[in-house]
Amino acid sequence: MKAIISTVYFTSVVMTLVIITSCHRDNPVNVDHSTPTITVSGKNLVLAGGQSFVLRGINYPIIDEGLPTLGNPTRYKFKIDEAAKTGANAIRIQWYTNNTHWLDTSAEGSPGTVDGFLNNGTLSNIIGYCYQKGMIPILVVQNTVCESDWNYFKTVALPWWQQPAVLDLINKHKKYLIANIACEFGNVRWAEDPEAALGIFKTNYIQAVQKLRSAGITIPLMIDAPDCGTSSSPLAKVAKDILTADPARNIIFSAHTYWADYANTAAAIKTKMDEIDNTGTCFVLGEVGNWQDGNTCCVQNISTLFPVIVNEACHRGIGWLAWAYTQDCCKPREMTTNGEFNTLTTYGHEVVHNGTYGLLSGGGCAAQPLPREN
Repeated sequence: MKAIISTVYFTSVVMTLVIITSCHRDNPVNVDHSTPTITVSGKNLVLAGGQSFVLRGINYPIIDEGLPTLGNPTRYKFKIDEAAKTGANAIRIQWYTNNTHWLDTSAEGSPGTVDGFLNNGTLSNIIGYCYQKGMIPILVVQNTVCESDWNYFKTVALPWWQQPAVLDLINKHKKYLIANIACEFGNVRWAEDPEAALGIFKTNYIQAVQKLRSAGITIPLMIDAPDCGTSSSPLAKVAKDILTADPARNIIFSAHTYWADYANTAAAIKTKMDEIDNTGTCFVLGEVGNWQDGNTCCVQNISTLFPVIVNEACHRGIGWLAWAYTQDCCKPREMTTNGEFNTLTTYGHEVVHNGTYGLLSGGGCAAQPLPREN
């Protein structure tokens, strides 16, 4: 986990459009269904054009590069160009609600700086440019990491998605955008009563999904596992219930594989992956990495587990996203030293060039390119 201190093939476009429309038949909001979205079908992810697709990519906390990058379109486009060189076909972009990021609370920025980049179109431009460079953008509210207060979830994280500027952004990019509701929110395995806590987790996420659908959001919603994203087993138990409660049936479930405490052998990892696979729902490994955090960064080296995890994911067609391209508190877990491709670290080279599972490996586990649009 990141330290508390700081993821049935459809054969035609028509079939995809029918499913999207029928899922929202009773939606009271006036939603434009003429633009398709990415959808899920069983365990599979289906692009708006009807192609089955596996997310294999990176996490890029570009917001943590601050004003020199966010305030300069030439600069953030250059950095996204560099990230695209990894071969990633998906990119998870961390964002923050009002006055929760250091740009809003430090001398470099001022209150409202982050919301300013939402309202002036910068975030929208970043999302669109990522897709232009061949990467499916996944937007995540990040200031919920390892939080467990459901009031915070309801009053801070969830309302962010429902504000007009965000709804406009989603509508603009709905063909290819995925919304990760809250990063690593909730405690279950770590709670005093795990069974009761899992019920609370399920109830609150069902309510959240239904509220976002009522707001007119039709794109895939990604839900992280509880306990700093690590508890895939509880999430697997409730995944079908949450999916069934979604009017759109368009949910991606995500586990973060910082599993050293309870799945630190190849056999244990296989068991976890089988459990995920057997849900019959669409799962991704939203964060995979070579180091695990605790109360501070870089507490435990899990570099021997990383290849086992991504190989197991590959064999099952489960997507994964490496943490992190740059801007991490754990330097050995950064893929680059400065966000430029020519500074790939040892870890970065493994993620990109490993002959078996690297993003650019050229084999069956490589990141498949996004289909070209006519």
